[in-house]
Amino acid sequence: MEMKIKNSDLNPEEIKSIKDSFFHIYHSFLDEGFLSKDFVGCLFKWGVQLHITEEELKFISPTYQEKEITNQDSALQHLFNLVYMIYLDGKVEDIELEVVTRYAEKIGFKSHIVNDLLKTI
Repeated sequence: MEMKIKNSDLNPEEIKSIKDSFFHIYHSFLDEGFLSKDFVGCLFKWGVQLHITEEELKFISPTYQEKEITNQDSALQHLFNLVYMIYLDGKVEDIELEVVTRYAEKIGFKSHIVNDLLKTI
C-alpha cells in the first residue's frame, strides 16, 4: 500500500513548520560545503513537492540566518517534518533515509535511534 500525503491535508502553520525544516536542512548541508548530486536531487525533489515558490527561495541565499536548534522539542519537530517530506510522494528512497539520518545526527540524535524511529514509522 502506497502512502501519499498532500499539502492540502495541513493547516498553514504546519506547512510553514515543514518549509522551515526544509530551509534548515538545506542550509545545514550547504554549510558543510560540497553536496553530492544525490543529496541535491533529494532536496530539490522535496522543494518541488512542498511547492516552494520563487519568493520563498530568497531564503536560500548567503544572508539566510539559520535558526539554531536549541532544545530537543525543536529537534524532534525537524525530524518529524523530515519524515513527512519522505512520505510526500508515497515512496521511501534510500537517499531520503540517508539524508534524514545524516541530518538527525547533526542535530544531536544517534544514528541507531534514528534508524529505529524510521523503521517504526
